[in-house]
Amino acid sequence: MKHLIILNAKAGAFKDLDAFKKEVDEKFKGLDYELYFTPGPRAVIPYLHEYLTKNKDKVRVYACGGDGTVHEVVNGLIGHPNAELAVLAVGTGNDFVKIYSEEKDWDNIVTNKTGENRFKDFSKLINGTVVEIDISKVTGPSLPEPWYSNNVVNFGFDAIVGAKGNENKSKGKKNPYGPAAIIPAIMGGRFNKIIVKADGEQLDKKRMLLASLAQGQWVGGQYHASPKSDNTDGLIDVVVLKCMSLARLMIQYFGPYTKGEHLSNEKLLKRIVYRKAKVVEMNSAKPFDICVDGEILKGTEFKVEVMPKALKFVVPAK
Repeated sequence: MKHLIILNAKAGAFKDLDAFKKEVDEKFKGLDYELYFTPGPRAVIPYLHEYLTKNKDKVRVYACGGDGTVHEVVNGLIGHPNAELAVLAVGTGNDFVKIYSEEKDWDNIVTNKTGENRFKDFSKLINGTVVEIDISKVTGPSLPEPWYSNNVVNFGFDAIVGAKGNENKSKGKKNPYGPAAIIPAIMGGRFNKIIVKADGEQLDKKRMLLASLAQGQWVGGQYHASPKSDNTDGLIDVVVLKCMSLARLMIQYFGPYTKGEHLSNEKLLKRIVYRKAKVVEMNSAKPFDICVDGEILKGTEFKVEVMPKALKFVVPAK
């Protein structure tokens, strides 16, 4: 087996390049391994396609970074049955790997505090076991080629915040995803006229607040948006929150939505539509933002369909 270590040196917890190289040399001593540094956004995708096409042997690919790095590596692995994905979680959110972590480790994963965590240990990844997981395929007229989601596709209020934050960041504003992004979304992003269909059933008869189409469970580093999602069941978990007043959102829904309690509360379910589906279609008369594992896309029409057991994922050894 070959071992390919992909490093995003700009990931949230990464600091010392020399120390990282030394650790790789120590942990992979005696193994067939290579180290690759990502030169820019999505550049790793064509690199992986070429690498995995030329190397027909089994390759365990280590995504060293956060959720953005994992997303890009996943997009480079799809279609290559000889590839396996391992994740060294050194990003700022690390939402995806929480579904394979103990609850006691979540704070360590998110904040990168020191302490034992299997997703921060190359030895446990090298000796990990493989499970086959589902991936969501995203297509639409505005996309020249499909995008693949291993975690969550979300749209509505939170995607609008993300898009506005990206705009603020490009302009060099401080705290781009703070009030400068949240306030405009509160004012104009809570009443979204986006038609959502799950396996042909229209879910939102009126305007919606936000929605998530999930294989994973967490988004944004802290929101347990889809607590019942299972990325081995061959389905997409669809959670749609209906429009509501700002007071109701903040007082009744924000806390339970953050903690993942919103799908088990009968009162809250009155303003939530929850389904499991194989295909989800979204369309709107006006362009809208969707967030694919943290990356923002814009268009008027998208389709998200499940690809069962499309990726081999390495669960670290205990």
